[in-house]
Amino acid sequence: MAPTQASLLPGYKSRTIKPQVIRERADYRLAYTPDACTLSELLSILISGSNKTEAATNLLTKFGTIHELATASVMDLAGIEGIGETSALRIKASIEIGRKLLMPVELKKYISSPKEAAEILMPILSHRVQEYFYVMTLDTRSRLININEVYKQALNETMIRIAEVFKPAILQNADSIIVAHNHPSSDPSFSDEDITMTRALIQTGKTLGITITDHLVIGSANFKSMKESGISGFSY
Repeated sequence: MAPTQASLLPGYKSRTIKPQVIRERADYRLAYTPDACTLSELLSILISGSNKTEAATNLLTKFGTIHELATASVMDLAGIEGIGETSALRIKASIEIGRKLLMPVELKKYISSPKEAAEILMPILSHRVQEYFYVMTLDTRSRLININEVYKQALNETMIRIAEVFKPAILQNADSIIVAHNHPSSDPSFSDEDITMTRALIQTGKTLGITITDHLVIGSANFKSMKESGISGFSY
């Protein structure tokens, strides 16, 4: 006899588990109706142990939203009752997989506005607990060549080495670049240091013949563009 869909699931026992009970399980729902799964159900699938549902509830009680959960460290997750290190690593890995899934598959995408650049950068930079500095390199037709991580640390104008910012553009023969960094505070407002650093980059770019198209600051759910804010020196 051919196996049924239910019999292919882990833990299935034809003698004791009724089909309607199996259909209510989170692993069955993920396999056949993933869009119908709640966040709690998805988390419970990643959690080891016998009290998966309770542990998932504990996570959501602690962090509230998936966005807050995404900023948590493995240690923070492992400290929740019912989670532990193994489940914490699984949860963190699933979040990073989701982040990478949202990154563009096809480079050579035309970037004609701050919004288009932000749509690419938001999945990479939002919800980070440290500051990251990225450089998007563009060709002469404003098509994306590559997305380059330059720094991962607290940033200010004295710590950023201008040569490191322009290195990807030189190596990739870029005509222009968009620079971006995130604010772990979730507030994308520019600091005085952000503006000072950007003006220094613009001047260096003019010397090198590489245009600084924009500087985006990414928060947890939004972004700000220095070009759109009226700071001089940018063009699309």
